[in-house]
Amino acid sequence: MNRTVPVKDAMTINVITLGSSASVTEVAELMVEKSIGSVVITENGEPIGIICERDLLEKVISSDLKPSEVTAGNIMVKPVITTNPETDMLDALRTMIEKDIQHLPVVEKGEIVGILTLQDILEITPEILETIPEFEEIEASKKEVEEPVCDICREPRKPLVQYGNKWICEKCREFLVRKGPSRGEE
Repeated sequence: MNRTVPVKDAMTINVITLGSSASVTEVAELMVEKSIGSVVITENGEPIGIICERDLLEKVISSDLKPSEVTAGNIMVKPVITTNPETDMLDALRTMIEKDIQHLPVVEKGEIVGILTLQDILEITPEILETIPEFEEIEASKKEVEEPVCDICREPRKPLVQYGNKWICEKCREFLVRKGPSRGEE
C-alpha cells in the first residue's frame, strides 16, 4: 500500500512571527522566550522573510553589530522558501536538504499556517521512510541495484551509509547529523 505523509501532519501550527521593523534584540528575545530556532517575518500576514539562529550569528554577532540597532528586515533571509500543507513530507525534506534550511514555513492562500522543522520530520522519520513507494518495491523484490540510491534524496550515490533502517548518501547524513540534534519551532 502506497501512502504519503503530508506536511500538515507534522508541522507546528503556532508560528512565531514579527514585522520587518522589529529589532534583532526583539527577535533574539522572542527566540529565547519561546525556545524556538527561527522567527518568520511577515507583512500583512504573508511571510516575507525568516530569521534563524544561524542568521543571528552570521549577520549580527560575527559582524560585531549592535542587535538593538539592526532590524529584522536588514538580516532576514528572503525570499523565504515555503511549502504548502499538502506537500509530501519527503518532498519537503528534499527541499530542506537541497536549500540547506532547517525551518520551512507552510503557506496556504498566501497566509502562513504552520512551520515545518527538521525536528518535526525527524520525529516521524521512520513513518516517512516506510511510506516511500520505492521502499515497498525494494522490499518486495529484494533485487540487487546496479547503482545504490539514497533513500532520502533518491540520487544514485556511493557510498551509502545506514541511518536508522535506511541507506542514505553522505550529503543527506551530514545534513541530518548536523541539523538533527537542535530543537526547532515548538
